[in-house]
Order: sequence, then C-alpha cells, then structure tokens
Amino acid sequence: MIIGNCTYSVRDYLRSGEMSLLDFAAYNAGIGITALEYNDMFFEDLSDETLAAVRKSAEAAGCSIVCLTCGGNLASDDADANSAQVELFKEHLQNAHDLGAHAVRFNIGATGDEELDLTVGVERVIDGFNQLLPMARELDVKITIENHGGVSKWADPILQIILGTDPDYIGSCPDFGNFKPIERRYIELAKVIPFAHHSHAKTHEFDENGEDAEYSMERVLAIYQAAGVDGVLAIEFEGSGDQKVGVVKTRDLIARYL
Repeated sequence: MIIGNCTYSVRDYLRSGEMSLLDFAAYNAGIGITALEYNDMFFEDLSDETLAAVRKSAEAAGCSIVCLTCGGNLASDDADANSAQVELFKEHLQNAHDLGAHAVRFNIGATGDEELDLTVGVERVIDGFNQLLPMARELDVKITIENHGGVSKWADPILQIILGTDPDYIGSCPDFGNFKPIERRYIELAKVIPFAHHSHAKTHEFDENGEDAEYSMERVLAIYQAAGVDGVLAIEFEGSGDQKVGVVKTRDLIARYL
C-alpha cells in the first residue's frame, strides 16, 4: 500500500495562507509522500486554469493526485436539491479527471432522520449514484463513500449502496477514526475495507510509543492485509498541535506496520 496525504491534514496552514494549494505537493514530496488528496473546500475556484495549475504543481514535485474530496448531500427530503447535487457531482467528476485523479470522495449526506437514513436515504443515494455511473465509467474515475455520518454512519448502508450500484466504480473510503464507539470500529471497518477504492488513515493524538492513542493502527492494517486490499492510505491528521508534526507521526506509524 502507498502512504498519501490530504490537504485537510494541514488545514490551518492552508487557511492562514502560510501554505498555498500550489505549495502542498512540494511540502509532501519533501517528507517522502507523493500520493495526494485535495479537498474541494481549499480551492478558491475550480476553473480550468486553477485545476491545471494544481496538477502542474503536483507533477513538478514528482507527485500524483489520487483523489478529490467533496462535500454534498444526495439524501435530503428536497428532490430538486438532490437533482442539483447530482449535476454538481458530475462537474466534480470532471474536475477530478482534469486533476489526474482516479477517485472522488463524495459526502452522501443525510435525510435528517437517522431511521430514514437507513432506508429512504440509502435509496436516494443509490438513485443518485446510478445517474453518475455512466460519467464515472467514461472518465474512469471511481466514486467513494466515507463513513462520515448520516446515511454513511455505519457499514451496512454503505455496502447496500455499493452493491446497489457498481462495486467496480462505487466503493468505500474507510476512515479509521469515524466509526464509534471504539468497540464497534474494527467490525465496521472489516465490512467496508474489502470494497475500498481509497482510504483515510485518520489520527488524532499519539502516545509515548508513537501509537494512535485511540485505536490500533496495526490491527486496522492487518484487516487490509487479510482482505488483500491495496491502494492509497491518505493521512488525515485531525489532532491538536502542529499539523506538520502530526502528519509525520502518522506517516511513521503507518510505515511501521506496512
């Protein structure tokens, strides 16, 4: 597997202007990371010129852009809003393709009712993704679902969506930190990891041994190995302290068990 990094890991640097989006690739190359994920929230615009500049900055640093991560909601009670979201996601599929990325992570949202998320919400997302599939196939860009609350709070609805669409192009983006409570996390991750097209190696705080203080990275990576899943593990550091330090600690922790 390949260790990557996402822009959200260094969000404070990007938001303050201390690091620009065009600096992100060179920063990662300097710490030995060449697989990059960009969050749409950090783009001032998604014009052709901006996308070309970001892609050029990655290529110049010897990096590749592997994923574009986008917010959104396909499960709301507003049918017109869901239709508009499908059209926006089509634009983001093209954006990802223009960046050279082979995956997008779309947030699928919520109905506003946790019980309906598991039924009506799942149905709405399946419908939306099936509308996106022809374009995803044409561009060869895979769509991933992160365990991120709402319809994607648990593994089972994520699997229903994947199996109700096309697992070759619709897959999971397992996030190591989002399934709670911790007692259930490994079971839920074991369900979605076999369908992973991209992954978020989320960390927060570290103990004196450099291990994540909340969960076992060794145990999570063993699930990947048992499932025979390859691909990019994109660091998503969300802890306190200097985010660059957190990225390096996460990189070293993942490398320990690969």
